[in-house]
Amino acid sequence: MPLSQLLHDSPEVLRQELELILHAIREGICGLDSEGCITFCNPSLLDLTGYSARELVGADIDKVFFHSPLTSVTRISRPFLVSPEPLRASHCQVWRKDGSSFPCDYWIRPLKQAAGRTTHIVTFQDRTDLSQANETALRKELRYGRILANLPDVARTFDRTRRTTYISPKIETILGFTSEELRNNEDGKLWEKQIHPSDLACVLKSYDELFQAQTAFDEEYRMRTKLGTWVWVHERACTIYTERGVLYADSILIDITSGKKAQLDLQSQAAFLESITNATTEGILVVNQQGEKILQNRTLSKLFRIPEDIWEDKNDAPLLQHVLQSVKDPDTFLAQVNYLYQHPDEVSRDEIEMKSGSTLDRYTAPVIDRTGKYYGRVWTFRDITDRRRYENALKQLSAAVDQSPSSILITDTSGTITYVNRAFTESSGYAPHEVLGKNPNMLKSDKTLPEVYKQMWATLNSGGVWRGELCNRKKSGEMYWVFATIFPVTDDNGTVTQFIGIQEDITSRRVIEEQLRQAQKLEAIGQLAAGIAHEINTPTQFVNDNLTFLQDTWESVHRLVEKYRTVLSGLSDAAVSSTVRSELCKAEAEADLEFVAAETPKAISQALEGAHRISRIVRAMKEFSHPDSSEKALADLNQAIETTITVARNEWKYVAELETHFDPSLPPVSCHIGEVNQVVLNLIVNAAHAIREKVKEGEKGRITISTHTRPEGVEIAITDTGAGIPEAVRSRVFEPFFTTKEVGKGTGQGLALAHNVVVKRHGGKIWFESEVGRGTTFYLHFPIS
Repeated sequence: MPLSQLLHDSPEVLRQELELILHAIREGICGLDSEGCITFCNPSLLDLTGYSARELVGADIDKVFFHSPLTSVTRISRPFLVSPEPLRASHCQVWRKDGSSFPCDYWIRPLKQAAGRTTHIVTFQDRTDLSQANETALRKELRYGRILANLPDVARTFDRTRRTTYISPKIETILGFTSEELRNNEDGKLWEKQIHPSDLACVLKSYDELFQAQTAFDEEYRMRTKLGTWVWVHERACTIYTERGVLYADSILIDITSGKKAQLDLQSQAAFLESITNATTEGILVVNQQGEKILQNRTLSKLFRIPEDIWEDKNDAPLLQHVLQSVKDPDTFLAQVNYLYQHPDEVSRDEIEMKSGSTLDRYTAPVIDRTGKYYGRVWTFRDITDRRRYENALKQLSAAVDQSPSSILITDTSGTITYVNRAFTESSGYAPHEVLGKNPNMLKSDKTLPEVYKQMWATLNSGGVWRGELCNRKKSGEMYWVFATIFPVTDDNGTVTQFIGIQEDITSRRVIEEQLRQAQKLEAIGQLAAGIAHEINTPTQFVNDNLTFLQDTWESVHRLVEKYRTVLSGLSDAAVSSTVRSELCKAEAEADLEFVAAETPKAISQALEGAHRISRIVRAMKEFSHPDSSEKALADLNQAIETTITVARNEWKYVAELETHFDPSLPPVSCHIGEVNQVVLNLIVNAAHAIREKVKEGEKGRITISTHTRPEGVEIAITDTGAGIPEAVRSRVFEPFFTTKEVGKGTGQGLALAHNVVVKRHGGKIWFESEVGRGTTFYLHFPIS
């Protein structure tokens, strides 16, 4: 059938398809009547030339396209209009509306000769910048031209008896039969004979309904090819018409074999997809841009307990309302849903708490193609109740580990630190980011012997647990002791994956142990001093008694001698012979009686004072070394300090004068008096040493000890005129083992012990004021209770 007849006489559906083809073809196409005037044109021709359809239809093609505004009309198309064969013109210059031109190839194909009707089809191909690489594209464009001439699909005309009266030649490429074979066969039933038996009844019924009830024929069915294979076709006819008294219908037939195969493949894939989505543990919902459900799985139904009527409803609104009734916070849930539908390009993930007590992980993302077109949204829901429970338990365990008073350190098998807890950072002074990725060797000090580390690694490499004490170095350089327990962690195969070290800071314990050893030493010395004092006390008492006796008898003897001398001087020479008198004078001279009489009382008095001093020292030693009770007892601090001053006399008497200013109204204090004596003794000794560092030989400083009654307790102040404490070390004076004295001159335990006794044992306070070069005052405050 000629194209002109198809354009004017074919059904509307065929016209629409031809117009779609004209719009899709990239070449410019127009129709010509017998006079060379344009009868129609496609959009591509308008784009090429810049004209509108209204300006072109009815215009002479030679005047419009084939002459320059500066030249006369060239009748290029005239020779082609009288030729019965298709002709091609290459490399012609076509002029646009704006006066520019472009090189072009064009073809003129003759159609049916009829006055006032389209007689030729002209195809223009723009050759601007066309290279050899575009030859393939050119061949494709030529094929599209042939499709226009031959129709893209099969056009078929059949009558009421279902006999085929016309079928386009394209059918041969589909079934292998020529159009003549299908039209001119013995009984006209060749077409029906090729329909698959399973589809035949349905197809014939639709043919009959087309002619009887004018119901559109629209069927997909299988047909056997000339070679015996089967193909799928889609045939569609909408209307019937009468010609020469016979009812006809025109149909378009499309080979859908590949599409059907793709459809079947798609159905298979959809079945697999449905099986996969139903097998997954996540609830899945997919909606299109109109809010219609296009995919949902059974897990979704279980998670939200969706009734069957809501499940079958394609609209997702009933489902949303049902879900809102099962969540704890429906307002927030709905607000998030509405927000995401208003922002289709956003991805979201959050957690939903259900009224049932479960927790769901909700994830949603838009379905967008490469061009950014939005097709809908995918929602997934996963029950994470157990996971959240495990995570909470893990958080609790992690918090317990992090808040543990023991330092915890985890390394991999190469010794690289992967985790430390809060106690570790507090003990070492290193922040987590300063040690993560580092080796624990950074904590080593020279106080731990290499043999200890060697034995530790031997134990760990054999799969054992190592326990021992290590001396580590803080970030500040300060040493601290830990008791470490280190053990390997293995996987299911028994392979070591990590090492965990638990360290207990035992610095204070070691200080206490050192203090205990020192206290035991002092206790032993005290016991020995108490024994010595007891032993000295008896002979001292003898000396004291005898000196008292001599003092008393000397006075009697001295009075007697004086009377003898008086009597002797009063006797005459006749009463006493000269010989006797001479001997007595000589004996008196030899005895130096005047000197003895003058000095003997002084000697006896000084001896008695020394004996009394020995007694006081012995008594002070006995009081100082007296063992403390386990319970506190009321004590007179003035007397206790006086005793301590006596005991410590040898430490201060060569370098300082010592003054006391005791408050006579000082109340008794409940305390461990032995420990308080030890604190005062340490401070007096430290004061004496501080003065010794400052004064020159032969000079003396001053130590002043005073007591005061305060509103909430009593205060002891011990002041020296020594060198003072340097400001750089004042913050460390109460640290265990810290000392500024030379090696062998101090243990660094005195002030640490004083702090422990005053603050921890008695709930008091200890502080100091110091000025370099002028001296230091230590204050002790004991509460009254």
